[in-house]
Amino acid sequence: MSSEIFYDKAFIRVDDRYIPVVNHGLSNCFDFDSRGREIPEKHWTVLNYTRRDSQIFTAEEMQHIAEVYEAASMNNRGGTRKSRNRSFEEGEFGRWILAGMRSAHTVEEYKEYGNTVVVIDYSDSYWQKHSVYTTEELMEKLKELEGCSISVSFWDDRHVTHPPMRRKGQPTDFSLLPEFYVLCAEQGYFVKRSSQRIWFSKNEDPHSQSIRKFKTEKAAQKYLENNRKFFSKCAFEIACIQNGGVPA
Repeated sequence: MSSEIFYDKAFIRVDDRYIPVVNHGLSNCFDFDSRGREIPEKHWTVLNYTRRDSQIFTAEEMQHIAEVYEAASMNNRGGTRKSRNRSFEEGEFGRWILAGMRSAHTVEEYKEYGNTVVVIDYSDSYWQKHSVYTTEELMEKLKELEGCSISVSFWDDRHVTHPPMRRKGQPTDFSLLPEFYVLCAEQGYFVKRSSQRIWFSKNEDPHSQSIRKFKTEKAAQKYLENNRKFFSKCAFEIACIQNGGVPA
């Protein structure tokens, strides 16, 4: 019986979105190295089983993708493995996927450590690899090949040298900023969203820790654009909250 083995992950960060690239292969498929020795199949592809037309996802969309793959893993016990000798336990595959966002790096960061990001076009019988060396080149190539059968990958099918983890900065203390931005709707201030619902707070002050805040109006607008489909039934406005708590 064949199993899918997930060996590694190398998520690519594009601003505040992610390309979930993983290294995997079937347990009963093998390649040959330069010496003619049989070695396990490995290749990099994007985790987009339910979204084949997309390569880049928001953090909220990644949550949904993790839920979908976790459910599939549980329905196929033993068929989704983290090594040749060990299956993912319940909840483990979803956590493994979400952890990829914390270790994500830009195209430039991967290039700095000797890796080459590629966009593979599967449209013809002869697959074409397009190397990209900057985030801008990656986005231009994805736009150019929009509508084609593609995937983001790495030139080396088997290995990526991971850049060091970036130290997580201190959380923003919005009380120290002269102003910040929040999302408002008839239901109240926006708090958070999951893959299925949206939380609001109608009675809390916008300075409350539970209210989602943004450093800039541009950041708030970008969040709305990234979640446009999910927020289609809500009429959001962006409010500027001055240091004294009075909307501008």
